[in-house]
Amino acid sequence: MQLEGQVAVVTGGAEGIGRGFAVAFAEQGANVASLDIDSLSNQETIRQVRATGQDGLAVDCDVASKEQVRRAMNSVVQRFGRIDILVNNAAIWVDTALTSGSYESQAKGFEDSMDICTLGSYYCALAAVPSMRAAGGGNILNVITEHVHEGHLITGLAAATGYDAAKFAQARLTETWAVELKPHNIRVNALCMGATDSPMFRATHESPAEIMPADIAQGALNVLAHGPDGPTGELLLFAASGTPREQALREIAALAPEG
Repeated sequence: MQLEGQVAVVTGGAEGIGRGFAVAFAEQGANVASLDIDSLSNQETIRQVRATGQDGLAVDCDVASKEQVRRAMNSVVQRFGRIDILVNNAAIWVDTALTSGSYESQAKGFEDSMDICTLGSYYCALAAVPSMRAAGGGNILNVITEHVHEGHLITGLAAATGYDAAKFAQARLTETWAVELKPHNIRVNALCMGATDSPMFRATHESPAEIMPADIAQGALNVLAHGPDGPTGELLLFAASGTPREQALREIAALAPEG
């Protein structure tokens, strides 16, 4: 199996895309820790992880809290002895427009967007990298979506400013971390896909997305399959919104190493 003997940490793993990563990684031989604030749903994710025959750990964690993140990563290392893969998937979509809500509500929405998507990614990487270095390398995947690519921006949708600003910050973290961590054999890449069927997407859209969490998880596995000498610092655009499913699946397949 592709990930046999490895340990993966997935943030926002209680449902949707995060659960897709957790189960797919377990199916490929990884032990998986899922960090989330939704304890009940997170336990279901780990039940599905263990159903594959791998071990799983559900950790109650608000990634916006640096103290909770440190405790969570310490518990993962205590349980499994190492961290090989970190997927920074946790995110929220809330209205952050300047012309709606109250001063208090909009400020909180923007702060929460940046705290969970950006600061959360930073805290998790900061806490996980020492274990990766001790193990001789690893992988960090930042789940960013397509919005950071020219032609896929959602400029003008005021409600999304907090979400998008956080995603652009994650993109810059991806590029910078890749350079910093390359000497330590840690690859850092970003998944920049389009609309994916998930509870967060369904909450804001009337029509379901054609791309499933399992599809995105396969894309992640294809990126990981390149091994320690594979590409790093890439903002990988695939399965953009509106792409026919057949083409999106070909793009996902193309993320794998040739041959």
